[in-house]
Amino acid sequence: MAQTITEWGAENRVSLSFHVNDATLQRLLPAGWTSAPSTAPADRGANLRVVFIDRQVVLDGQGKAFRTGTSRYIVFAAPARNAAGETNTVLVGGLSPEGPGAYGVNLTAVVSTVTRSSTAQGEEGGRAEERWQLSAASGERIELQVAYRRAPAVKSHVETRLRSALHPELTRTYKIDQAADVVRSVSTPDRVEALTFRASGAAFAPLFDGKETLLSVTSLPWYVREVSVP
Repeated sequence: MAQTITEWGAENRVSLSFHVNDATLQRLLPAGWTSAPSTAPADRGANLRVVFIDRQVVLDGQGKAFRTGTSRYIVFAAPARNAAGETNTVLVGGLSPEGPGAYGVNLTAVVSTVTRSSTAQGEEGGRAEERWQLSAASGERIELQVAYRRAPAVKSHVETRLRSALHPELTRTYKIDQAADVVRSVSTPDRVEALTFRASGAAFAPLFDGKETLLSVTSLPWYVREVSVP
């Protein structure tokens, strides 16, 4: 099927993998779709990823800056399966200064800030600290403070398809080159020195009710994606 490139971006990301209440998450998925938790060793059982995205460069399909050409936002991504057995990542929510976004599921962020610092010497991996704050006028708020020691990141190329919980017929194909540093998981040494995550407000509190389990934390110091649609 012919694909039309609609976007190109270069980003920094931090991804948190959670297991949240299954029934609550299911209510966010479109009809005909069910949760398909991760089977990967690093975050086995994760049914929701909260991805913090710092877009350094964003270009449209003609290679021109999209909006201001840069943005900071978060998305809630759920691995899910439909009745035909097809597995995709379904975006079920988020907070973005760009508003609902291409998937139509984000709340509009009136605050969207990130502060990042890194210290290192010579050829050592060094240490990084990040602080994220995002909030909507309706009271939803996400905060993340994390400090971790870096290690060599693993480079990979990924092709994946994402869907919208609001419009599941909508698909976008991502061709991704990335470097991932898993700083916390059951299958890797824990290099997180401090972490605080808070989610509040009517749209987020049912998911993060204090019973959620954080399974992994991944830093992506570089993430380059090409987005296309049928």
